Amino acid sequence: MLRCPKRMLNGPCGGLRENLCEVDDFECPFVKAFENLKSENYLKPLLDREFRVSCEVTPLEPRTEFMKRLKGGKFQITAEVEPWNLESLEEASKLPYHTLNVTDNPLGIPHIDVVFASAHLRSKGKEVIAQLTCRARTREALTSAILALEISGVWNLLALTGDWAPNSSFDLDSVRLLCLAQALRKGFDWSGRKVGIARLHLGVAVNPYFKYEKLRAIRKAKAGAEFGQSQPIFDESILDKLLDMPFPTFPSILLTTSKKVLRYLMERGVKVPKDYYEGLVRAKNEGRADEYVLEKGKELLEGAFSKEAPGVHLMSPGRHDLLFKFWEIAKEVL
Repeated sequence: MLRCPKRMLNGPCGGLRENLCEVDDFECPFVKAFENLKSENYLKPLLDREFRVSCEVTPLEPRTEFMKRLKGGKFQITAEVEPWNLESLEEASKLPYHTLNVTDNPLGIPHIDVVFASAHLRSKGKEVIAQLTCRARTREALTSAILALEISGVWNLLALTGDWAPNSSFDLDSVRLLCLAQALRKGFDWSGRKVGIARLHLGVAVNPYFKYEKLRAIRKAKAGAEFGQSQPIFDESILDKLLDMPFPTFPSILLTTSKKVLRYLMERGVKVPKDYYEGLVRAKNEGRADEYVLEKGKELLEGAFSKEAPGVHLMSPGRHDLLFKFWEIAKEVL
């Protein structure tokens, strides 16, 4: 597994910082693997010996409103919600966006179980994408979660390896999770054992700051990824790179007034332009930080809309109020 702390076979993970592992400051071995890649034929998904089924992609007709809009070329906005407690979950259910992404213990900090929270929002008539991370879950647990999403009517899944956190453990990576989901479309688990059928639409995270991200995305496409959602972007020029991915990819817009959050992202390889960061500092000093991030978000939204991106994905950790405010802005653009 090339010394990977996350036991990845299909790396690198989204935690790559330049060429360095997020867990420790050694060069990620998967970067060299991409540098020495001979052809795209080497990008087939890699499975461990416990997989007795191949990663064969089974096509799926759109089952969800999210996928119907995506296939129909209709611009849509997804918004990320973090169900820290019942109050935040109820607040999220009032958001007017086309689709809600439900997070899965970001940074390894526990919140309400993602399957329960996703099912709860679905029961209220919301279109949902459940984020499912491999961190702290065995393949048995991941199988059970996917089967539970199926019977809950939550048929959109974002397959993630997951952030590194204290006491982290990883049985699978995001690509093998996609392969597991492919097997479950036919009613089999990783070993070929017959279990329940789960036919979920599959998405993945996209890191536009990784030099070889398109190649990484091709491997995910070979495992059945149908859409992508990117790490936060702050510069319109990155949109072209996202539009060149092998599946429709939603650029992510971060609505935050926190300098600490931006510094955290920069430490982990996200390119936050100097003028953006300094502009936020000035806006905070002048008491108009909310207006600043909403204005910058609108510029990115307009750029994505004009370039015919499939939509945008919104992140606003701890600030559902900014998501409500941004909807009023989005209606003007759309």
